[in-house]
Formats: sequence, C-alpha cells, structure tokens
Amino acid sequence: MSRLRTVVVAVVALVPLLAACAEPTAPGAAEVDQRARAVRTPLAPSFTSSVAPVTAAELSASWRPGCPVPPERLRTVTVSFVDFAGAPSTGRLVVHADVADAVVAVFARLYSQRFPIARMEPVEAFGGSDDASMAADNTSAFNCRSTTGGTGFSEHSYGTAIDLNPVENPYVKGTTVLPAAGRTFVERRPGRGVVLAGDPVVQAFADHGFSWGGDWTSLKDYQHFSVSGD
Repeated sequence: MSRLRTVVVAVVALVPLLAACAEPTAPGAAEVDQRARAVRTPLAPSFTSSVAPVTAAELSASWRPGCPVPPERLRTVTVSFVDFAGAPSTGRLVVHADVADAVVAVFARLYSQRFPIARMEPVEAFGGSDDASMAADNTSAFNCRSTTGGTGFSEHSYGTAIDLNPVENPYVKGTTVLPAAGRTFVERRPGRGVVLAGDPVVQAFADHGFSWGGDWTSLKDYQHFSVSGD
C-alpha cells in the first residue's frame, strides 16, 4: 500500500472518533424556549388548610339569636383554591364543626383537580345578603336565612351546605334564575367553574357526604351541596 493511501485510510478512520468527541449540536430555538419555560414555571404551592373557632361578632349579620346553631358550634375553614386566572389563592368558609374536616377534604380534592373558584368569603362580607353574595359569584356556606322562596331555615343556617360558583351554577326554578347573571349558564355545558352531573366535583362532594342540588327534580340548584340533601 502506498504511503498516500495509508494516510487517506487513517484520516477516514479518525473521522467518527473526532465527531464523537465534538461538542453536542446546539439546541434549536424551540427547544431553548421550552427549557426556559420549564425553568421559569414554578411548581404549584401545596394545598393548605386551617380550622378555627368563630364568634358571634365575627359572624355579624349572618347570625342572630334564635338561629338553629350557636356560634360555638361553627368553624371558620381556611383553604387553598385555584382562582379563575389559574393562580393559587386562599379563601374562607364558615361551616358546622361536625363537617369542618369533610369540607377541608373536599376542597383539597378540588385543588388537586385545579377546579377554578371565582371567590370565597364568608357571607358576612356581604352584610349577610345571599343575593349580594351570589351576584359577586362568591362561594359561601353558613348563612342563617330562610330557604329560597320559603320561610323555613335553609340548610345554610346549620352550616352544612355550600354554594359553589353561583353565577356559573345558578338556582333555576321555572323562569326564576338566581343570580341574574346565571342565565348565561342555564343551558349546562362544560366551562370554567361549571359543575356538571357525574363530574369530579360532584364526586368529591359525594365522597364526603354532600348531595348536589343539580340532581333535584322540582328545581335545579346547581351551586348547592348539602349534607341533608335539602
């Protein structure tokens, strides 16, 4: 073999070795952007909760003497939730002491599902007005008041009922829709904050002893979850 041929063969043999030792190809723009987003996107904070006693003064207009449950049997439950912007937030509900742990468990499930909630404040923030709370799309629980359209105590008066995203999940009886903004959602279809039959939200409540007003036949109260089913 000639010297020239020997040199050519040697060079050809070295090419794969040199390629293996070379720096890896720089990632394309799309890959760089994807990596950057992965670094910038923080992990969602863990669900947190607390349960605390509540006083008559704190309940304000939502409670009065003669209500079926005294303040000492109620609790303020503070829980994490995902807001309509998809961001972690914190809200408060006043509920009966007997269901406080179940309520925490339900909202832990909703948080893990990333089910969005518009707002969550005790109804005293609205002067005890159920209408004002619903109009604000506020998720609430205890409120010593009459049943809608009736005279007896609502189950909310016992702290064992929760109204979830009232605008997206309105009360519907004939031509009556509450709140008024809920008319957009009378026709039930998937959407942000909407509760539908058989979905994970209904199941989360059911697993912890709450029935859904969307299953009622004489009327539909899509926002309403209660222990007694009333």
